Amino acid sequence: MHALRQYNERFIVGQVEKGKQLGRTIGFPTANLNLVENFTLENGVYGVYVYHQSQKYLGIMNVGNRPTFDDGDHQTFEVHMLDFDECIYDENLIVEMMFYIRGEKKFNQLQELINQLQMDAFYTRKQFHLLK
Repeated sequence: MHALRQYNERFIVGQVEKGKQLGRTIGFPTANLNLVENFTLENGVYGVYVYHQSQKYLGIMNVGNRPTFDDGDHQTFEVHMLDFDECIYDENLIVEMMFYIRGEKKFNQLQELINQLQMDAFYTRKQFHLLK
């Protein structure tokens, strides 16, 4: 069953908090969300719309425990907004989950993760009909 079909709500709201800032070092900065309400979602990567200050952006959201970085077992919500480069700490984002991309997985090398994120971004753009 498609992961999103298990949930009636497609929107989450969270405040951007400072994380370990690892994403920016590999070209994929993420907004780490502290959700305003408890929300459970299957771990994995999702294609999303992100709403910030009346603007709509495309994004990729990772839900999970970041196994590549051995970050423990707590679920995190991290959004990489495509074509976006602003400091938005302490601001609220609304995220609309549109489709499931893949399950979360551990990568043995950082370059494998970077390659996968590039493929995820390409797939997301294609799903949103920005590429042919």
